Formats: sequence, structure tokens, C-alpha cells
Amino acid sequence: MKRAVTGIGILLIIAGCGGVNEDKPSENNQPAEEEASLQDEDINNEETGEQDEEDVRAAVEEIEHIHDMAFDREEEGILYVGTHHGLMQADLTSNDLVWQGTEEDRHDFMGFLITAENLFMSSGHPGHGSDLQNPLGVMTSDDRGENWETGALYGDVDFHLMDANEGDSSFLYGFDAYGGRMFKSEDGGQEWEQVEADGINDRFQELYSITSDPEDPETVLAGMSDGIYRSEDGGESFTLFNRQVTMTSVSQGPDGVIYAHGIGAIEGLMTSSDMGETWEPLGVLPEGSDPVISLAVDHHNPNTLAIGTIADSLYWSEDQGETWELLIEDGEPV
Repeated sequence: MKRAVTGIGILLIIAGCGGVNEDKPSENNQPAEEEASLQDEDINNEETGEQDEEDVRAAVEEIEHIHDMAFDREEEGILYVGTHHGLMQADLTSNDLVWQGTEEDRHDFMGFLITAENLFMSSGHPGHGSDLQNPLGVMTSDDRGENWETGALYGDVDFHLMDANEGDSSFLYGFDAYGGRMFKSEDGGQEWEQVEADGINDRFQELYSITSDPEDPETVLAGMSDGIYRSEDGGESFTLFNRQVTMTSVSQGPDGVIYAHGIGAIEGLMTSSDMGETWEPLGVLPEGSDPVISLAVDHHNPNTLAIGTIADSLYWSEDQGETWELLIEDGEPV
């Protein structure tokens, strides 16, 4: 099994890292006088508000590098997808696909999550129209990705994997691909400390996924190339406890049920109700969708799942993977 999945792990670590803005100032910056003149024109334009909305929420014509994805916690059927060129919103009821935020906010969102309180958190690299430092550290948005604020570890970490505990979202974990380190926060992401991750810290290139126990936020699962490892001390040490299967991507639904894409004894989607001790196969993946690199379940309706593939295709299901609808194929909306 190790040989079969190592390549996926490497792709998960490096995907989306090319072409980043190396702290360059925006080429679109304008002199203050010219900017003020444009603002005056906007004020005199009765259609300004509508036009601004169109500019901010541009339709998605293509995407590159699907990374993490998560469903909105306040509205059913609304999926957000972190990509190489911004955060995409997908309305599954209408199949509408739009970019969140302005051009300047369309960063390379690597790790991405939505907490139980609907706070958006992400990490990665600044977009080409941004003058932010690289890497972005931990960014937050309280308006569904329309605006982002830099915060902890700015300029220091690039979390490719992030987890917010479902039972207590003040507990967060992140894997920094920039420095090959794992971090933990106990105050909702304001402050972070590096954890040892003994048992896996010399094999981070084989780390695919992380998730924590909603009943015990100090318990963390890590999907590695040779199985699932568990930490019971907040990420300080990990031991192999399930060598039959591993998780290449993971998402938690209500009641602590884990949904994952598995390789090993189960090939495809699987679910666990006992924090990874045992697993059951779930649904059937659409033909040509493997390998799956991201997965999300809708907390409003856990029958609704979404998967993203390494070929930049996006599918969703409303019957836990029995049937699927294709939203994006090879980077282009269908």
C-alpha cells in the first residue's frame, strides 16, 4: 500500500505552490490622485453598487488546483472550494459557480476550513494582484471569504492541512508544508505552538490528512502512507493504530462521524463512527474520479457530499455517494 499512495502524498504537499507572489508589490497599484478620481466617478455612478457586486462575484470560467473544500455552516447546499487562484463558491441547488472576494483576495488557498461558527480560515500564498507576504500564515474571514485578515504566523507558515475540532473549535491543528512542521492552537487560532509529532515527523512527505476527535480535542488522527496514526497528546506523539487502511482526504459530519477517501482494505469513500477504529465503504466513486484529494460533507444534510480530484474535477452527491453530479470537469464548469 505504501508504494501505491506515496505519489499522491507528494502531490498533496506541492500542489498549488508554483507561481506564487514572492512579496512583490501589486502591479495594479495606482497613484493616490488617480485612485481618488476613480472613487469620485464611482460615487456619481448610480449603478456602482451593482457593478461592484458583479466584479467581486465573477463567474468561474476555469479553476486550477482544487485544494481543501468545506460546506457553509449556516446555509444548506453551499460549498466553498480553495483553489490555486482563489476561493470558489458553488451553489448546489442552482449549479452557480462564483469567485469570492475581489481580484486582490484571490490567493492560492491551500489549507482551508470552516469552523462550526462559520468562521472561514485558510493558509497558502498571496495572489498575483496582492502585496501580502508569502506565505500567508493563518488568514480568517467572517464574511464568507469576501474579505480576509492576516493573523498568526503571517509570513511564517503555509498550512497545507488544517483542522478545527468539531466539538471545540478553539482547538486547531495545521501542517506547515513550508517548514515541514505541525502546529496546534488552543485559542481559536490567535496563538500557535509547534508540536513534536513524534512518530511521523520524519515522514511528513507521506502525510495526507488530519482530523481531531470532537469529544477529546487532544486526540488527532493522521492519514499516512502505511495507515492511520493516532495521537492522544495533542499531536506531540503518534502511533500506528490502523494499518489496514489510510485516509487521503477527510471530513467530519454531525455526531463525530468521519467521512474519508480510503486506500488499502477499502478503496474509495468510507465512513467511521468510532473515530477511525473501524470503517465501512460508502457509495461508489464516479468513473474516472480517482484519485480524490478533497472531500466535504454538509452538516445540514450529511447525505450531501462533494469530492475534488487531482485532475481538477468536482462532483457532488445527495445520496452519500450512490449517484453523482459533475460540476467541474478538468478545471472547466460543465
